[in-house]
Amino acid sequence: MEIVYTIVVAIALFVLLRAGRYFLGIATRNNYYHSYFLRIFPWLEVILWFVFIFWTLTMFFGGTSLYPVISGSMAVAFVLLFSWFVLRDFFSGAVIRASQALEPGIFIKSDVLSGTIISLGYVSMVIRSVEGERIIIPYSRLAGKHISRMESREKWKSQAIKMEISQKQGAQNIQKSIKRKILELPWVIAGEEIKVNLMPFDDCYVAEISFQSMKEDMLPVTEEILREYVRKEFSSD
Repeated sequence: MEIVYTIVVAIALFVLLRAGRYFLGIATRNNYYHSYFLRIFPWLEVILWFVFIFWTLTMFFGGTSLYPVISGSMAVAFVLLFSWFVLRDFFSGAVIRASQALEPGIFIKSDVLSGTIISLGYVSMVIRSVEGERIIIPYSRLAGKHISRMESREKWKSQAIKMEISQKQGAQNIQKSIKRKILELPWVIAGEEIKVNLMPFDDCYVAEISFQSMKEDMLPVTEEILREYVRKEFSSD
């Protein structure tokens, strides 16, 4: 009879967790704490499954001399599993941050990634890739990898570009598109504010684009890339 109870509870827990993930995900999708739900719920699933395992062991071995040994082994396994997932990133992060003197705004390159650091946490870092994507990287992925970094903040260069853009696409869309394009350029500092000011002039905007760059000599290349992008994306035809 205990086997039947165990199977029923396992199926019920599986269905409950799947349904909870689905419905709670929908309920929080448009809320600011949706990202917290996505991070916490997987750990909640792990904890509930471990509780289920302990409950099963108690049901089958609770009255035997083996129960203390089995339950103690499960507790140790849980602690080791938690340590392996969390503490490995924590210690790897401490070593990497100390050895490389990392800080937001620095461009780094390794065997597994390249991009500009946006923020540094205890177990992971957030970077802006050369394609403009925001990526969360656990420190354990960087452990043992060669990491190179670009110039420090003091060597950054403030740069500005002016150009005319058709008003056809609308000011807000133009600003978002240009910022996204600039973030794709690996020499632009993603962690710094990028400004796109638009001033109406006849049937177009005069756009003043300002940003921080790692290299002063990349301004002509940046301007050429942006003008080609504007010509293709915001043509007045």
